[in-house]
Amino acid sequence: MNILAINWRCIKNPEKGGAEVHFQEIFKRIAKKGHKVTLIVHKFKNAPEKEIIDGIEIIRIGNKYLFDKQFKSFYKNFDRKNEYDLVVDDISKIPLFTPVYIKKPLVGILHHIHGNSLYDEISFPLAYYIVSQEKKIPKVYHNTPIFTVSESTKNELIELGQPENKVDILFNAIDHELFKKSDVNKSETPLITYVGRLKKYKNIQLVIDAVNIVKERIPEIKLQIAGTGDYENTLKEYVNKKGLQNFVEFLGYVTEEEKAKILGRAWLFVSMSSKEGWGITVTEANAMGTPAIGSDVPGLRDSIKNGETGILTPQGNVTILAREIVEFLSDKEKLKELSRAAQEWSKKFNWDVSAEHFLRKVKEWYPQLN
Repeated sequence: MNILAINWRCIKNPEKGGAEVHFQEIFKRIAKKGHKVTLIVHKFKNAPEKEIIDGIEIIRIGNKYLFDKQFKSFYKNFDRKNEYDLVVDDISKIPLFTPVYIKKPLVGILHHIHGNSLYDEISFPLAYYIVSQEKKIPKVYHNTPIFTVSESTKNELIELGQPENKVDILFNAIDHELFKKSDVNKSETPLITYVGRLKKYKNIQLVIDAVNIVKERIPEIKLQIAGTGDYENTLKEYVNKKGLQNFVEFLGYVTEEEKAKILGRAWLFVSMSSKEGWGITVTEANAMGTPAIGSDVPGLRDSIKNGETGILTPQGNVTILAREIVEFLSDKEKLKELSRAAQEWSKKFNWDVSAEHFLRKVKEWYPQLN
């Protein structure tokens, strides 16, 4: 097949997240099978307009502010020169509403519905605009099959009005070879970690608040935060204000190999995000024998098997979060039991399986592509 895909960002974009990892891992495998994959994304500083990454041709146009409108204009001219069998709309940020003007076989990939969580992250006018656009997805994409990454997002989409027979799950996965190469070498003293983008909606300050409580019971506790983002300086200032410099360490950007080692040293992974599509770093932590504590929200309640591979706690409740951390760190047998279960759970998520599922399901929806 000749596949055209659209996303706001590519895997090299400094603002990339789980959606970009999901796309790259699945479609580099599809490209390796002999399918031609072209991805259109917005430009960013110092990036070439065209390059090939993992067999995927990347074309960068426009900018991150007007990409939805710029792509529509670009496609009208670009499509005349190319005969695509399938178009993949990776629906993130502001929906592109491609079914309005693309009449070829089309599928969407949707990681999560932002909903009201956006109001905590960005300005009210922009949040209101994006939320209003999201609500139009089932109307515009009503006849377009959509992959989601979790049961929670699938249910949300159906509740908004998307036909159930037009929704399927395309699971997130992890690079098992990477984690097999890294030794699980747990820290001698209690260590919890967060790895990921440092964004306001991730609520990392709640984890910092929990550490402030936990240290009274477990004085040797330490929190390592790996990753970068526009909320990094705010979090550092918050740690200084709380006087927690000896308990919280910021590691900044880390390589994939460094990430595996960090997750392998941790006793617990903690995420108090207000919403996730899935939470790939939870599964990555599990692969390194590290159970997770997460907020009981869409995405995290899919990636964490409550009571088996980790614990779900009420969103925003620091007192309960601190209590769960203390209980975990104080009961080494329970911690070992959940660590083993978490590692087994992580083995279920494989990018090769997800790539095969994508191709098989697309041909079910569009038999003419067989």
